[in-house]
Amino acid sequence: MRGLIEKDLRLTLVRKQTLLIFLVMALFMSVSMDGSFIIGYLTMLSTIIAIGTISYDEYDNGFPFLMTLPFARKTYVIEKYIFSFLIAAAAWCVGTILFFIVNVIRHNTMNPAEELPVLIAILPALYLAAAFMIPLQLKYGAEKSRIILFILFGLIAVAITGSKTVMTGSKNPLAGLAKLLDSLSPWAVLSAIVAICFLISLICCLWSIKIVENKEY
Repeated sequence: MRGLIEKDLRLTLVRKQTLLIFLVMALFMSVSMDGSFIIGYLTMLSTIIAIGTISYDEYDNGFPFLMTLPFARKTYVIEKYIFSFLIAAAAWCVGTILFFIVNVIRHNTMNPAEELPVLIAILPALYLAAAFMIPLQLKYGAEKSRIILFILFGLIAVAITGSKTVMTGSKNPLAGLAKLLDSLSPWAVLSAIVAICFLISLICCLWSIKIVENKEY
């Protein structure tokens, strides 16, 4: 496991110039835009970069050689999920630090107890993109998996737009649920989000393991 993580970290650092450009862009964006946007931007970007290591593994028929090394195929999949989370968490930390620095510079008054649960929720919510993308890329390859993911995001966007229309209608069937959510503390909502995201990620991980174990290299 440690060797696989080191391999992926070295593959990621090969693109250090690209990473530096993204970081500089993030600095400018954190100054010119809403600070919370930069957290989501860096977290999402980091998950895409982390999953890109699968393409490096596939390059030049690398999978057949990689699978001859002394580790289980299940270990390979679990490492991808752990590595993606570590990279996303590191990017989230950088984005959060920038967020608070920018707010201090702008003299914005904020309550960390209220802001922190919302900021933390960004990490598990965006990590779901990696959880979905790993099995798709293992199954269909990089290009097809991106198309499928864009379609899924489009459907989610349509569903969210539709739910807003329902929620703001004169006859709101979910008024009771909305009122219940408003009455909960931010930390309780965050705990529910983390639990749901963990469960979905676990299902995606088991799906990825099944794909890799049944695949011929």
